[in-house]
Amino acid sequence: QRVDAGRLRATVLPYASRGFFAVRLGDAQAAVARLPWVERAEVRKRWPDILEVRIVEHRPFARWGRDRLLSQHGQLFPSQGAGVPNGLPLLDGPDSRVADVVALYNESRALFAPGGIDVRAVALDPRGSWSLQLSNGTDVIVGSSEARLRVTRFARLLPQLLSQKQLPLT
Repeated sequence: QRVDAGRLRATVLPYASRGFFAVRLGDAQAAVARLPWVERAEVRKRWPDILEVRIVEHRPFARWGRDRLLSQHGQLFPSQGAGVPNGLPLLDGPDSRVADVVALYNESRALFAPGGIDVRAVALDPRGSWSLQLSNGTDVIVGSSEARLRVTRFARLLPQLLSQKQLPLT
């Protein structure tokens, strides 16, 4: 769906033009695997003159930072080469903390869902401070210590805060 067929053909053609017996499958497979949106590639020869290419594309789970995506398998990959699907949450943080960011995102979604609120973004800054953005426009600065506990407390309090009447400033 997202791997450009023309670019795929152009990538494989130099390997196929050498002739059936001269094709180096490992090299061709590595070249295809470097294309945008390719998670895994498999290149095989099929007698008498067919070069068969199978591709598994990344399935995006979230946007990661400015120019990458996070796959459903937890792999970061560049977002170039195809349109990014709408509605993906924005996650960000150090690459070594992907699992932690995803865990807090999933926990936060479960906490805010009963109130009809979705989590649009979760970020972990270089200092270790967490922040969230909710679908109702609320930005939540969680801080660096006891993030899960603080998010849980805030999620419990949010319905009460939203139900209070806003008094005009005079």
